[in-house]
Amino acid sequence: MKLKSFTRSDTAISTVMSVVLILGLIVAVLSTYHVYYVPAWKTDAEHSHMDNAWEDMADLKSHMDILLAVLAVNNETTIPMSIPVTMGGGGIPVISPGKSSGTLSININDFGMKIKAMNGTTTVYDSESDSNKSLMNLGAISYSSGNNYYINQLFEYENGALMMVQQNKSLIKLSPGIILQRVNESNLSIVINAVKLISPGRCISSTAIEEIKLSSNTSEELYSNHGNISEVGITIYTAYPGAWEVYFNTSAQSGNLEYGLLNDYTLSSDNTSVRLIVTGEANDNILLNVNRNIIDVSIGNM
Repeated sequence: MKLKSFTRSDTAISTVMSVVLILGLIVAVLSTYHVYYVPAWKTDAEHSHMDNAWEDMADLKSHMDILLAVLAVNNETTIPMSIPVTMGGGGIPVISPGKSSGTLSININDFGMKIKAMNGTTTVYDSESDSNKSLMNLGAISYSSGNNYYINQLFEYENGALMMVQQNKSLIKLSPGIILQRVNESNLSIVINAVKLISPGRCISSTAIEEIKLSSNTSEELYSNHGNISEVGITIYTAYPGAWEVYFNTSAQSGNLEYGLLNDYTLSSDNTSVRLIVTGEANDNILLNVNRNIIDVSIGNM
């Protein structure tokens, strides 16, 4: 019986190799896609989210200013307001839906100030002389991001100012209710509208939308004098003294005050505070007005 000869066929091998090459190509394309394109898209998306978060905090500052204006007209008016804050973002539908997170805090960071006015060697006003009217422990509201790709930022509202903090650098972007100006050749004016936030210390983290609730409480004039002041010292206690030092310097110069021991004001700072001393020039008189506004604040369901 004669056996038929066997012939070799490479058809199956060719098919397998084709599948392997196609799979390799798909893996390479997907790897390139996720390594180069997705991070760039996520970075842009988180950047856009940070712009939205800043707008939310700027809206908080705007609502606060409205409440302060209302209290200036009637110091016992109670008006509630609420501001939504988008905590997380950066999600890309289908491609990469995961979001970054954010943390909202109230009265976690300490903030306070001391004001002392002198007439020669005589103290005419000291904000710490009455503990019930102290300007220490004023409180702050902050939003900090938990980004996965874009650089993290912190936005903080303290004493009427809204600042941006990034990589240990801080800057007041929206000004507080503190005015420094030269009224005329012999008079300087200082107006301070302090903002005290009444709330237990609390922070929440999420990727959703959280709510900040505000309610005007009361306002009172702590001191008003139209003469007999030769020196005013203002000390700010904050986690961001650099931002306040820049603000005081810019505000004073915009108000036509000159820097220097023999001129109108001096500035000094350390890691936890900044001190402004306004003396004016020889025979200058300083007009000082200090108000404290109290706002009730809560976040989430509390």
